[in-house]
Amino acid sequence: MATIDIASFCDFCQNRDINKSAEEYCPQCEEALCRECTDNHKISKLSKMHHTISVEKYRKLPSFIKQIKHNCEVHDCFLEFYCKSHEYLCCKLCLISGHKECKETIFVEDFLTPSSGHQSVVLGYIEKVLTDIGINISSALKDRNRNLMELHHLEEELQENASTLEKTNCRKIEEIITKLEDEKEKVDRIQKDVETVNMFASNLQIFMGTKAFQESISTIEMNVQQVYDNGSLNNATMKCTFNEKLEEFIKHIKTFGDVEIDNCEKHVSFSWQSHKSAQIFKPTSVAKSIENINVRLGRRININREGISGCAISEAGNMLFLQAHSNRLMKYSPNGEFISESCIDPEASGIGYDLAVIDSNTVAVSSGGFSPQQIYLIDMNSTKTSQVFQLGDWCCGLSYNNNSFICCTFRNGIKIFDRSHSNLTNVRILPNAPDKVDYTYVTSNENRIFHSNWNDDSVVCYDFSGQVQWKYCDLLLRKPYGITLDSNSNIYVAGSYSNNIVVISPDGKQAKELIGASAGMSSPRALFFHKTKHVLLVATNNKVAFMYDVI
Repeated sequence: MATIDIASFCDFCQNRDINKSAEEYCPQCEEALCRECTDNHKISKLSKMHHTISVEKYRKLPSFIKQIKHNCEVHDCFLEFYCKSHEYLCCKLCLISGHKECKETIFVEDFLTPSSGHQSVVLGYIEKVLTDIGINISSALKDRNRNLMELHHLEEELQENASTLEKTNCRKIEEIITKLEDEKEKVDRIQKDVETVNMFASNLQIFMGTKAFQESISTIEMNVQQVYDNGSLNNATMKCTFNEKLEEFIKHIKTFGDVEIDNCEKHVSFSWQSHKSAQIFKPTSVAKSIENINVRLGRRININREGISGCAISEAGNMLFLQAHSNRLMKYSPNGEFISESCIDPEASGIGYDLAVIDSNTVAVSSGGFSPQQIYLIDMNSTKTSQVFQLGDWCCGLSYNNNSFICCTFRNGIKIFDRSHSNLTNVRILPNAPDKVDYTYVTSNENRIFHSNWNDDSVVCYDFSGQVQWKYCDLLLRKPYGITLDSNSNIYVAGSYSNNIVVISPDGKQAKELIGASAGMSSPRALFFHKTKHVLLVATNNKVAFMYDVI
């Protein structure tokens, strides 16, 4: 086998004690070839299907990609298969001898041929995540440098008193900037490696290299999100507290006042557009069986409004609640304190039914059963309406995925509105869904649509073409309303009459009561699962909501 990083000669010729410069490299044979041997290699019966690349291009590949072997060390056969159960590359003899009972094996070449579309998906997912991370790091760096400049520009009369506080907090911000810059360098390096692998690597190298890329970016993504979650991006300002005895300062005052750091709400939010589609390999954290999913009550929120029909959580941790057909959106802080109440449409009165998160800054509001028949996009920070879409139909339950709004109408079934077309003119009705879906709820991921139907106490899973994948119906769940998904596509459903929250496995074969009446659950209505914070928000019809940590 050629050690291409240090050898520049044809391996076949060297076996005959001839030194000829290598021009091509065959990953399948793991041999360097001169021009003459390359010509013979192309017409040989055993190797004519092999794809060679130039030595110059091969040298550009990341070192860990070049170390991926193409031949089985046990049987000396080409590694053609991948066993998902064991996360292991196999040759045909390995498959027969050690993986007979394994149900998930992939033929690598078929999986990564251009016609399958998977090769672009494999590296496309990596590129999307890297883009997300790069954008988020750049936003965070810009925000931290802005905050640093604000602290440096103190009023002269406060500088002496505030010097210690300023230096301490500036040092903290500078440490975060350094950490973010380090992570950005890692992202840039991986992006270059991905580009090189996409151009020059073999299918097998792409397949196995993707696994290594996913592990690396998973660590970076976790590090960056941790900076966001632990308060390191909170905006620091200098706050001056004046002495209450200011009017008697001539006789009594010894200090003009105190200066302290005020860590207020973040001025930046993160967006993860790529979460978490197109993963070929098992994720780093293995999906839990629903039997292992449990919750811990984190907070009770008193809303003092009946009929909450929609809820959501922003990246900053603020909670949004929508009261059915009241034209009002309420915002609460992460600790459960009321912040504001805003009007969705000043020209309407009885609108509002469900919320669907579009991105880290935007939430969509369905109008429900009252005119106008619209979807409103609202900024989660300011709670102001930023865009309005005309539907031409009533919309109750609402979800957003694949750049489409998925709407539960009154008498026209589940409709899918393609957002890429102006004014949502490209509309289709989901086949096999019932016509009567008024006041029902829907959620979705990249491949499936999940519909909770209080009319027949069911939860139904469809693919995007409308084919029914499974239907869940059991006395455990009665009058299901709100529905949401976690990052492993486990389905959480609010049983309004059964007074519980039920979790269903992604294949619909298992279900269990996660929160019941014995835990104080009564008449739950709206649900939202935050996939990075791993919390479940439950809004009830009884003027109260609950935040649960999912463990």
